[in-house]
Amino acid sequence: MRTLHGFINFLQVLFGFAALFACSFIWRNTDLYFQFIYNGYGWQSLILAILFFTWIFAVMIFFSNLFDKDVVGTIGKMKLLILYVICLACLIISASLESWYISRSASDGKHPDTVYHPRFIAVTVFNWLLVVSYIVLILVTFFFV
Repeated sequence: MRTLHGFINFLQVLFGFAALFACSFIWRNTDLYFQFIYNGYGWQSLILAILFFTWIFAVMIFFSNLFDKDVVGTIGKMKLLILYVICLACLIISASLESWYISRSASDGKHPDTVYHPRFIAVTVFNWLLVVSYIVLILVTFFFV
């Protein structure tokens, strides 16, 4: 957390948790439930899986930074950059799908839903924030680490 790399990673953990929470916990009337599969939104399960695995990766890096373990020294700069690029590519796919779902869930969309639509907007915002954070993290790692 004392470095720019650690601060960006901390933001990724927060953004990832927020995206997972908005993506998976549904509150409809008085029912609260965890949803894996959405009717009419089949790719949502893939989005949830991408968010989960990239969040787990960010948490692992966060704990390594928290306990002063040198991540770059342990796995190497090039391998770390490759892992960041893989996460970035997955998150771009996730954010693009989620952006598409915003139009599908709107009141004039193919599957209008007043419960899912605000969640899709929130998940999209956090997804794109994660994309930007990974781009910045790749640049910081490439040029300054």
